[in-house]
Amino acid sequence: MGRGKLGNGEVVSEPEYHQPVGIYGWRKRCLYSFILFLMIITVINLALLIWILRVLNFSVDGMGKMRITEDGILMEGEAEFVKPLYTSNIQAQLKDKPLFVESSRDIVMHARDGENNIGSTIALGNRTLEAQCDNFEVKDQDGNTRFKVNNREVSMEVDEVRYTGSSKLVFEGSVATPTLRSPPSDPLKIESLGTSIRVHGETGVNLKAPAGSMLIKSSDDIMLESTDNSIYIQSRDVYLKGTKVSVPSVGRPYTGSVYQLCMCMSGRLYLSDPSDDCQATDSICQ
Repeated sequence: MGRGKLGNGEVVSEPEYHQPVGIYGWRKRCLYSFILFLMIITVINLALLIWILRVLNFSVDGMGKMRITEDGILMEGEAEFVKPLYTSNIQAQLKDKPLFVESSRDIVMHARDGENNIGSTIALGNRTLEAQCDNFEVKDQDGNTRFKVNNREVSMEVDEVRYTGSSKLVFEGSVATPTLRSPPSDPLKIESLGTSIRVHGETGVNLKAPAGSMLIKSSDDIMLESTDNSIYIQSRDVYLKGTKVSVPSVGRPYTGSVYQLCMCMSGRLYLSDPSDDCQATDSICQ
């Protein structure tokens, strides 16, 4: 209580007022309720965090079946990627186990250069395999090139190429090969439906049929031409069917069965009377 003086000198005490300290009433209840709500949310978050860590199997080495090693990331099982994967090397964990790359759609692999431009592409689709590159090579285990494709040529560096299909093999252009042969039990047929067939060899051409006959058939002329050397036909029997017989314009025609083989200046062959010199009519050599 405070004290004061009146005019007559009497001392009168004054009442003292105390200010309460703290939060009271509805504010206190709201604060305690908010603190309780925060505690509940914190407990729930901690429980969810522990459950997530438990389910995903987090550890110091990695997460789940994924392990982080010094060489990279090791996946012990299947892994699913929903976004593009950028890596420099993918290999199987065990050498005797295959590596499976599977997609519900197409599998596309890009190789980029130093300027981040796509240089090569391999696309594996529905029963299709497409490769876009400047140079395509197939090598064996020793690193030797067996099949090569570029903008200039297609080369197969193997000892023998076999075609086991039952249909025809069609080449729309030139074919360069040292040897062309068929299996021992099947004939070899070389046919051109539209244009001619040209067989050229720098040092020579050898046509050989050791197990059967050889047929060269044409709807037009068959020409054998040698610019430097002679043409040799080495065989026990040589048959020329349908050769024309030169009949002299004067005199009695020959009626025997044995003729002599003659040649015109143009190279055309004809038969003539064996008892006289070769006399060709104009119609024979035309």
